[in-house]
Amino acid sequence: MATPKNTAPAEAQSARYIITIRHHSISRAREIVAQGTLAAAKAQAEAEFGDEQRDYVIVIYEDSAEYGPHLVASRRVGAGTWEDLP
Repeated sequence: MATPKNTAPAEAQSARYIITIRHHSISRAREIVAQGTLAAAKAQAEAEFGDEQRDYVIVIYEDSAEYGPHLVASRRVGAGTWEDLP
């Protein structure tokens, strides 16, 4: 008998995220590691980097054992919505 696959939405699954900011004027920004859901990582990112300069971009990478760190969400500081990536 086949084992059922995990059908929980990705948003509900716990993962390890790396949160930081990017801009051409920044050579190295601090990185914050978050464990939990993507929604929780976004809230933490806003709390940590929401007061930075408006032209900075907040980025969230999912750090998976299978694929390594890969970009899953980004948002310009001060913008109202996140851009989620597949």
